[in-house]
Formats: sequence, C-alpha cells, structure tokens
Amino acid sequence: MNYIIKHSIWLSLLAFLFVANSCRKNDTFTKESVSLQFSTDTLFFDTIFSKLGSDPNTPRSVTLHIKVSNPSVNAVKTSIRLAGNFYGIFKINVDGRSGTNFNDIEIRGKDSIYIFVQAYINMVGSNTPFIVTDQILFETNGNKQDVDLVVWTQDANYFKGEVLKCTTGSLLWTSDKPYVIYDSILIPKGCTLTIEAGTRIHNFNLSCILVQGTLIVNGTVDKPVVFEGSRLDDEYKEVPGQWIGIRFLQGSSGNKITGAIIKNGFIGIEIDSMPATGTYGLELKQSIIKNMSAAGLYNFTSKLYAENNLIANCGVFSFFGMIGGTYDLFYNTFAAVGSSAGRKYPGFYLSNEPARDKNGNITANFTLNFNIKNNIIYGALDDEFSIYVDPDGLPLGIKILQNNLIKTKDISLNINENQLNKDPKFKDVQNADYDLESSTPCRFGSPISGIIRDIKNRNRSSIISTVGAYEAQ
Repeated sequence: MNYIIKHSIWLSLLAFLFVANSCRKNDTFTKESVSLQFSTDTLFFDTIFSKLGSDPNTPRSVTLHIKVSNPSVNAVKTSIRLAGNFYGIFKINVDGRSGTNFNDIEIRGKDSIYIFVQAYINMVGSNTPFIVTDQILFETNGNKQDVDLVVWTQDANYFKGEVLKCTTGSLLWTSDKPYVIYDSILIPKGCTLTIEAGTRIHNFNLSCILVQGTLIVNGTVDKPVVFEGSRLDDEYKEVPGQWIGIRFLQGSSGNKITGAIIKNGFIGIEIDSMPATGTYGLELKQSIIKNMSAAGLYNFTSKLYAENNLIANCGVFSFFGMIGGTYDLFYNTFAAVGSSAGRKYPGFYLSNEPARDKNGNITANFTLNFNIKNNIIYGALDDEFSIYVDPDGLPLGIKILQNNLIKTKDISLNINENQLNKDPKFKDVQNADYDLESSTPCRFGSPISGIIRDIKNRNRSSIISTVGAYEAQ
C-alpha cells in the first residue's frame, strides 16, 4: 500500500511538471509586435561557380545561412518569403523546408532558426546584370523586416565599400575585365588611379567614386572609358539615377579625364573645393556626361578646365558653379533640350555667392573667375543661362563671355560676338546625337590656340571654327 501511494505521488508530480513545462513563456505565442534579430542584414554571394553544368537544379554558389533570433521571452509566428525581384535566382530552406513562401514559422522565445540560401544564377548572356539582388521578407505580428541577398554574377573586378589599396602610390585599371562597384570606393590621398582606354566601370545603386587623391582617365574617341550603372538590360541603357557619380573631394588635384562617357547617374561630376592656385583641379576633355537626374557638372569653388565636352539631358543643371571658383570652358555643348519637365532654373548657373552657416553668417568667400568661349548653352527653357552676382560675395575677377550661342532672355549678353536664341540644329536629339547639321548657325567661333580637334577628333577650322563640342562638317 505504501508503494502504491509513493508511485501515485510521483505520477502526480510528473504530470504537474509536464503541465508547467508546456505553459512556459517561451512556448506561449505573443500577438505583440516583435522585431526579429538577424545574424546579418545582407547576405553576399561573391563566389559564383560558373563552370558547373547546365542543370538548372544545380546551385552555382556556396550555401550561406542566416540566423534568425526571437529576442522575446514569448514564442512568435512569422511569415517568410522571397521578394522575387529576380525570379528563380535564389532558393531558400527554412527550418528544413524548401520553397519561396512560408507561413506561421514558429520561433520559441529566446530561440533561433536558420535559413539556408543558394544562388542559381545563369551565367550565360551579356545582358545578365553584374549584380543581382533580392530580399527575404519577414512579417511578425504586423512588423515587416527584410534581409538583402546580393550575388556577383559575371567575371569582373568587384569592389564593395572600400578604400583602394595603393601601397606604391599608383594603381592601373586595364580594359581586360569590367570593374563593378558596390557601395562606393575611395581613391585615397597620395594615390593616383589611372584608367586605360576601353575600360568599363559599372556602379550599383547609390554607389559613387570618391577621389581624395588623383584620377587619370585615358579614354579615346574609339575606346572611351565608360562609367555607368550595373544593369545591362536594354531598358536600363539610358535611364538616369542608377548611381551617384564621381565626386572629387577637398584637396584632390591634378585630375585629368579624357575620352570618358559618364552616364545614367545622379550627378556626373561633383567637384568640391579644388585648389585655388596652381594646376587645375580637373581637366576634362572630349568627354560626354549625359542622363543625370540632377546635374552634369556640379562645382563648389572649383578650378576647372573643360574642352570639347558634351553635357546633355541632365534633370536640373547642365553646369552649376557655386561659391566662386575658376572656370575655363572652351568648345563645350551644354544641351538641356529634352529635360525641361519640372525644371525651374537655367541649365547653366554660376554664382559668387559666399558660403553661409545655418544662421546666415558668411563662413567662406571666394572670387568667381570665368573664361567661357565658343560654347553652346541651349535648352528647352526660355532662359538657360545665369550668372548671379551676390552683393555679399567678392567682386568678380576674370569675366570673359565670348563667341557663345546662348538661349537667354537677357539681351545684355548680346556682346562679344555671342549669338542669342538661335537653334543650333542638333542632328537627332531623340537619339542623343548632338552633332550639328551642315546648316547650323554655329559657324562663328574664334579659333583658340592649341585646340585643333573636336570631340570626335575631327579637325577644327583655323579661320572660323564651329562653337560647341562638334565641328560642323
């Protein structure tokens, strides 16, 4: 009888422990908003095995994983799915199950699950983007979160948010493979990066090229150096805003860009506080900047030399120069013909306005010098040219405006052989051909010593040349 009583007590105790255990907080599902924690916010596949077989069921990457943790003391149910930005590229396994959409995945309180991910990218085809991205989406009691998936897809030189290693003081980028930039690069102080003709540089969304040292671009008419986005699909070939642009930081000097095509970004070239004395901060020649959602050339107290360049189809400014600076601009075409929608300001803008703090106090003041000869400054607005003289700024220094074709309402500019409000007669604006028809009225330029060829390397007339980047034939 005593044995039976003891056995009964043990059974009751076990039953109580079982019930108590089953009611632990970490097994009780909460309906409150919970933010899951992830071992990483971005999963990078920087190694793709392109020589594997053609079987579509064979992964072309290593298997990576994400740890998903529930910080709450209570259990949660979460829905997990692939966004499907590139359908079929990524496959995931959640808690032992494969698929693309999972509902009510349970994670106990203070516990974790693992998600395994593989990439199945098809390497064949030149139109495959260099970078493919997708997202794993989580929704937990109404709280939406995500983890990015990023895969390098083609044979290229990839850079991810880094300062270029420049132990010898110089670097050379050759044309044998493209260069792909994810999350920007910095050319450090004391380093010179030289880019040879024919090289292609592709920039992922929000990436930019920051120059603290020196950038030398040696493109040619036949083999330009191309800076553009990382999408190669036909529908992205002429779309603005795909990346940020090239930015020269304060202190950078001796930069030279020749034979470049800079396209489809936010600001083509931004120049911040170039040297006020000595050599030019940037010499830009025979280059094209186009399809920028904000500006082509964006300057703050810069010292810029620009010759035989086309700056076209920029959302707000073709050329912007603020807080003084020195600008020598010869034989350039600033064409804002197809970008009038939403624009309120002239496409070409210069100012001696000083820099001010948030209280309006002047913090820096620089002289504005400009020598602008043989340019086309034209666009869809009635007034595409403005030089603003701020009474609080320093007096203008050199101020030469001569032999330019200008779209403007300011008739005071009808001096120094400038021609106002004449249609330059571009060949085909719709197809981005800003060469000039033979009947162009732009044959009134004054030859400039040392400039004997145009943007296409064609000879310029030594008697009466054509204004703008293209010599009329």
